[in-house]
Amino acid sequence: MIHIITIEIQTISFVSHKLLVLMDFILFQLRVLYKIYCAIYFAMSLILFYPVFKFFLHKKERFSVAFKVMRVYCKLWLFFYGVCLKIDGRENIIKNQPFIICANHSSFLDIPCLYSVMNEHFVFTGKQEIEKWPLFHIFYTSGMNVLVDRKNKQGILKGFKQMMRVVDEGFPLVIFPEGTISKVAPELSEFKSGAVALALKKQIPIIPITFTTNWKRLQRSGFLRGEAGPGISNVIIHPPISTIGKTKEETAALSMELKKIINAPLHDKYGV
Repeated sequence: MIHIITIEIQTISFVSHKLLVLMDFILFQLRVLYKIYCAIYFAMSLILFYPVFKFFLHKKERFSVAFKVMRVYCKLWLFFYGVCLKIDGRENIIKNQPFIICANHSSFLDIPCLYSVMNEHFVFTGKQEIEKWPLFHIFYTSGMNVLVDRKNKQGILKGFKQMMRVVDEGFPLVIFPEGTISKVAPELSEFKSGAVALALKKQIPIIPITFTTNWKRLQRSGFLRGEAGPGISNVIIHPPISTIGKTKEETAALSMELKKIINAPLHDKYGV
């Protein structure tokens, strides 16, 4: 009797293992298909909208309208990717003054999410390599956003001056402290101090933002690896960090505080 029960348990275990393997295979195929769909949609939609962006980005006085068009484009982007926003802390967004938005960079969807979340015209910073990206480069080479060459001190200084000019004009500025999409998301990559240094220089607040699930929606791992799929994009907008009265000597401490705040929800959810 015991022998028969043992055989039945082994059979159930074997079948369960096979089902899990089959499920993993099916999910893998679905993730690959979803990534292919996302790539095709992004390319086709950008080609479709490109003449509109080209017109509105041709002159600086049209940038405010270009920003509104970009918000519509990004909301459609998320809709057709099957991504819904769940936002906590919207009341923490500051109005009618410059500030810096610092968010973890965990996915290709972080940019459209920010455009969908923020109503006020803001300026993005990006790496110099974007200048070589087909079509997409127009959002930076037109002057609407800021490109920073991080490979040399002169390029960093030039970018820093451009960012200060944006702040002086009264616009909020988006800076990803990690510099690029983290390869180990949801774990944070090393934070660069530029955002904090600028905030201290201009004595403006920093609004930390955490994307807790974007890495699951579309992770940076190529077609054959990484998470991908439609679902909820959880966005947590933290209370602003004041820089009033603080000096550049506090840059390191403030950078650590910023990283700790952004990482807190990720630690609670994933233990990173």
